[in-house]
Amino acid sequence: MPAFHHTLRIRYQECDAQGVVYFARYPEYYDVSLTEMFREAIGSYQAMVDSGVDIVVAEQSLRYLGAARFDELIDVAIAIDKLGTTSMVSSYAISRNGDTLVEGQMRHVFIAVATKDKTPVPDHIRAALGAYAAQTETGG
Repeated sequence: MPAFHHTLRIRYQECDAQGVVYFARYPEYYDVSLTEMFREAIGSYQAMVDSGVDIVVAEQSLRYLGAARFDELIDVAIAIDKLGTTSMVSSYAISRNGDTLVEGQMRHVFIAVATKDKTPVPDHIRAALGAYAAQTETGG
């Protein structure tokens, strides 16, 4: 499956009293990397919002397998598992030196900025995200 990769360095303030990355930071790393994927695919996340479309998180799951520590580099790999009519399911893996630390999946729903109502994925966004998609469907 094609994936987008983004590298991040762990900052001191992201670590807990045990010296490891606080568990709630990993979804943030995904979010930062998703924004970078949108930047690469369509110019910027803001470009999508400016076109009248946004995404909201509808579902999230995480599985913790290891821990990152201050000043380490981590890789966030994101792949789009399904690009439906109005939603996108993506999976991600956060790794350090090839060892997976966290696996997760998110479902986003596309909404119209003006009304906050669910809306179909615009054709130009569907085409741009297709490079990272394993499956595109009309249901969703």
